Amino acid sequence: MRCRVAPRILSVPSHIHSGRYRNAQSDSRLCTPRAEKFGNISTTGGRGLVLDEKVNDAVSTSGQNALNIPIDGEYPCEDEFGEHAAAFLRGNYTPVVAECTANYDLETEAGKDRLQLLGEIPTDFPTGSFSYVGPNPKFSREHYKKWGEGPGQRPSGLGDSWHHWFEGDGMLYVVDFKGKSLTYRNRFIRTESWKLESMLQRRVFKPLMNAAGSTFMYNAVCNFLQTGSFLKDSANTAIFFYAGKLLALQDTQPPWEIDIRSLRTVGKCTFDGTLPKSLPFTAHPKAAPDTGDLIFFGFNPVAPPHCTIGAISPSGSVKSLKPLWNHIVGSVFMHDFTVTKSFTVLFEGSMDIEPSRQFFGQNPLQYNHERNARFGLIPRSNIDSSHGEPMWIECESPQTVFHFVNAWEEMDENNDLVVVVIGVREDGFFHNALQANGARKWTKKAVQAGDTVPRLHEWRIKPSAREVKQKFLFEDIIEIPRINDSYTGKKNRYAYAGIIHTPALTEHAQLKFSGVIKFDLESGDRELYEHGELSYGMEAQFVPRAEASSEDDGWLIMYVHDETKCEKSILGTSYCVILDAKNISKGPLVKIRLPDRVPYGAHATWIPDGLRSNEVQDIISTRILPERYTFQADQVNDLLRAVKLGIFRGASGLFMKNWCVRLGKDVPGNYSFLRGLGFMLIENGSVGVVREKEANKELQTSEPSTPTLTLYDIENNGECKVVREALSILDLSCTIKPCPYGAVTHKKEIENLLGRKNVALPLLLDSRAQVKLSGADAILHYLFSVYADGSTIPAHLNQTAAQVALALSGTNNASYYAAPTKVPSKPLELWAYEASPFCAIVREKLCEMELPYVLRPCARGSTRRDQLQHRTRAVFQVPYLEDPNTASSFFESAEIVKYLQTEYTTE
Repeated sequence: MRCRVAPRILSVPSHIHSGRYRNAQSDSRLCTPRAEKFGNISTTGGRGLVLDEKVNDAVSTSGQNALNIPIDGEYPCEDEFGEHAAAFLRGNYTPVVAECTANYDLETEAGKDRLQLLGEIPTDFPTGSFSYVGPNPKFSREHYKKWGEGPGQRPSGLGDSWHHWFEGDGMLYVVDFKGKSLTYRNRFIRTESWKLESMLQRRVFKPLMNAAGSTFMYNAVCNFLQTGSFLKDSANTAIFFYAGKLLALQDTQPPWEIDIRSLRTVGKCTFDGTLPKSLPFTAHPKAAPDTGDLIFFGFNPVAPPHCTIGAISPSGSVKSLKPLWNHIVGSVFMHDFTVTKSFTVLFEGSMDIEPSRQFFGQNPLQYNHERNARFGLIPRSNIDSSHGEPMWIECESPQTVFHFVNAWEEMDENNDLVVVVIGVREDGFFHNALQANGARKWTKKAVQAGDTVPRLHEWRIKPSAREVKQKFLFEDIIEIPRINDSYTGKKNRYAYAGIIHTPALTEHAQLKFSGVIKFDLESGDRELYEHGELSYGMEAQFVPRAEASSEDDGWLIMYVHDETKCEKSILGTSYCVILDAKNISKGPLVKIRLPDRVPYGAHATWIPDGLRSNEVQDIISTRILPERYTFQADQVNDLLRAVKLGIFRGASGLFMKNWCVRLGKDVPGNYSFLRGLGFMLIENGSVGVVREKEANKELQTSEPSTPTLTLYDIENNGECKVVREALSILDLSCTIKPCPYGAVTHKKEIENLLGRKNVALPLLLDSRAQVKLSGADAILHYLFSVYADGSTIPAHLNQTAAQVALALSGTNNASYYAAPTKVPSKPLELWAYEASPFCAIVREKLCEMELPYVLRPCARGSTRRDQLQHRTRAVFQVPYLEDPNTASSFFESAEIVKYLQTEYTTE
């Protein structure tokens, strides 16, 4: 196959790279104002917004392409990437890597360079959040070549493995409607897979979706041995809000909880321990009519039970679980299902997984022309949502459905129960349209034939006769269907879907939607809205009007991307668009021009303000008395890990250099771990001349000194750890500037300071001597020479030993950037010592939020123990956090973490 490379390449300056993910992405700055042709609307200008809060520089405001992007869009080469991956890594499938927050005040119209309104938001449009999720690979394109040709990859030698769109990392894109203001935010979903690959800065999970049968098992086993999971956990498929929890979902994986206020990835959601951690969770759960319980299934392609169905109460606890499909080998692929008032309706289609196919060089997942589809009607209790035994009713032919529209129960002319199911039937269409190579050729034939293309379909299931009658309702080629969600499980009249732009599939192997179609299931009428030339939409979400008078009384909201190149964005511009659901052919009521692209993705949801958890924890601004050795239940694992690390490191950093204890006269107010009868045990350690002068000055002024040392470091790194241990041993205060994976603020500072990139951490600056040192060896030598008067470096400050201890204690999350945060005007102040597990929890949170802080070491023997006890007028206990920006201070690690998330997370 010939590589189709563009004759002209746009070279993008290196300064626009965001973090360590150097992907191609569009310019987030707005294009020069021009006449906008958008569907049936033609308009110019608009109102703008300004970023009204200081946000961590990891929130890129440039967002330009971090790769060489070809002018004609032909790159990348299909020989290197495969036909499918090449198509889904270019154009508006090119990933974005910047996480941004942009706010717009509708009253003041402050700023016009971030968001723009074209049209007017309806006055009765509700407040809430429109959320959308989709795959968004985090690394540069070269990582997604045929496996073995990308950085850090080794080919299996057994067969080819190609990147699949479904295996990209999940990213959320959210527009918050707050009445008088708008906010746009996008965030990576930081799953365990994301964290692991981010730390290693390379792909770890070998492809499976588009892997040859000869290497499929090898890839899966390697994934398991390296990560503990056969499949990559990306949480990239759907987003759902229930019981106060925003869930990012992916078939075959547990749900991931997202904090709706900050979009911070909280972790795997177990609904307070009632959902088994290893249980997969469908991407399309359904709220049952009448009860409101959330009905779900979990599809496990690897091990039995291959399917488990269950229910979750509105209060957020699992009520019932029922395993199905306990056979050992083979399973049937399931993505969606339906519910009615009395039934949970499973669909066992013709896409199945047969391991034996690998012996014939095929991927185990195939469309099986010999397997007829069938429905499973499972009776569901209206009291506790428990499930009975399924009744399987076979269809007359092989079929596949990725997405259902709805289902309900009705009585026929003979008063027999009929379960009506509406969905998009596509008989293996997308499995072949998204194959690694040959997709265009196959799709062109399929579109010409017309019998397997995805269309709206009806199944009428009659349980008494155990029969299914079926028919296609419309001939439009569609996908991503939606309804008014309040009609789930009940008879509805209207359905909305995206119109597939077939030339994009047949000519470019890309999935795009050229318009929105509204189906009237009663009259058979249809209404169409086309987005306009070179404009393509994503899934539409129905937003009901308050006190709606009819099923379609409300709006459709969606993202639409205009691929027209403009002066500052060769990949086009994205909009949030609102249509009148009663009259979609009129076109957008308003378009909100976004600061960066929204790549074509997967699924969306609407979260009304009334359902959102608006609880914002109060910021405590008064000192509280500490409680010794107390912790929260959710801290147990982190504490155990920190304790193990302290043991493996021999409590390094707990004691100052030459620590000793003596008996002395009791001095009230000074620290002592044992006192009585007018005496106290006094701890001492030796310090160098510089620190001795500093300590004497602190005793005279009762104020801590301003540190001259600045350390750029990262948690979970052996070199950085031994340097922090040395700071505690030598009793040296230091300004810490964390550099977690995925963040750029402090790394940009390093680049500006040193004039080069990729500087190894740790990096130490000493303003007293104008010294800049990189690497643990050089830093330790300097600290002990200058601040310990030439003392010998202790043998246990060995970076290799520290790295081994970190590995043995378990990987922590502190090395990964959590989310964009507000930058404090002044660094926070942390009184702590390296060996304390409670201090470690706080230090890790500061690192993952990239918050700068002054470390005040309080190892045993330090005079700072006296200082802190005088300062707090209480007892000595660390960690102790002071925030000069808010005049707040805290003792307990749990309270400190809560405060940091509340005060510094960017909403």
